[in-house]
This record gives sequence, structure tokens and C-alpha cells, in this order.
Amino acid sequence: MAIQTRYAGDAQGVNNVDSDYLGTLGTVIATGLTKNPTAVSIVLGKSQTFVLADSTTGGVVETFLRQIAVDSTIVMYQVNSGQLSVLLEAAGNTTTNILARITALGNASVAGGSNIWANAATLTNTGFKLAQS
Repeated sequence: MAIQTRYAGDAQGVNNVDSDYLGTLGTVIATGLTKNPTAVSIVLGKSQTFVLADSTTGGVVETFLRQIAVDSTIVMYQVNSGQLSVLLEAAGNTTTNILARITALGNASVAGGSNIWANAATLTNTGFKLAQS
């Protein structure tokens, strides 16, 4: 059996993302996506947390995701009590503009009787990790 040894090259051959890939540490390599993904985290203001009822139809989570989906493609999201983490492909807007869409909801009442202080929410570009410790 022949053995091949590579002497030159890099791992860029395994990625299938847009041309913004620079090969830097911390860059998400997404072989199943066509654009570089962006990961953001939304934290509610006024010491509020996400609860199970926030994920019901028409609830806080859906309301936030609809605002994000106006300009971006949502690949996946995760909700825990402290934050809503969202992985986006083809983010058509900046995190500043995504936050503006969310905070524009103001003090909103949504399905299930939840009352959210969206105007006090914060959004950060968190990066993406496959495992938490």
C-alpha cells in the first residue's frame, strides 16, 4: 500500500466557506455551510432570565429569533437561563443592527403572558465552542 506524505499546504482544503476565511485561530470552520458563520449571545436586561415558557409558540425566544432572521440565516440556537445563543450563517447585518432590532421591541408582552425588557438586552459576538466545561 502506498503512503503519501504531505509537505506543504494547510487545513483550508476542508473548509467550504466564503472568502473571508483567513485561517486564524478562533475561526469557525463550517464544512456544511456556504458562508462563514457568526455566533451571538443575547442576555436579557433588568436581571431577567429565560424560562421554559419563553420557548413556547409566540414567546420571547421566537420573537427574538424572528428579529434576527430579518437579515440573517439562523443555523441553530440554544437557550439557557442566562442567555440565548444563536449561530448564524450569512449574517446580513452587523451585531449592532441585530441588537437594535431586538431592543426596538421595548418592554414587550408576548405569548404566554411573558413580559420582557428587550430594550435592556445586550448582544455580544461570542464565537462558537462545541463543548462547554
